[in-house]
Amino acid sequence: MNREEIERHIEEATRKERSNKSKFNIEKARAALNIIFLACAVVGLIMYFAYPEHRLTGMAIVGVGMIFKVVEFFLRFLF
Repeated sequence: MNREEIERHIEEATRKERSNKSKFNIEKARAALNIIFLACAVVGLIMYFAYPEHRLTGMAIVGVGMIFKVVEFFLRFLF
């Protein structure tokens, strides 16, 4: 076995390992978390401004959306 064959085998093994790891797609998870965040933001703002008696509920909905955004932020920088 020469050096080129060894390098080719290493590349194939690395490619197989990466394909097994990528079953959980980070980009799709981030996109879903962003959609949830935007939906919470819109609903929360509507609740806050359209229904003055439910302002606390509107702020709570926006707060829950922020939790999703923070999770997306950590996924972006950790993976």
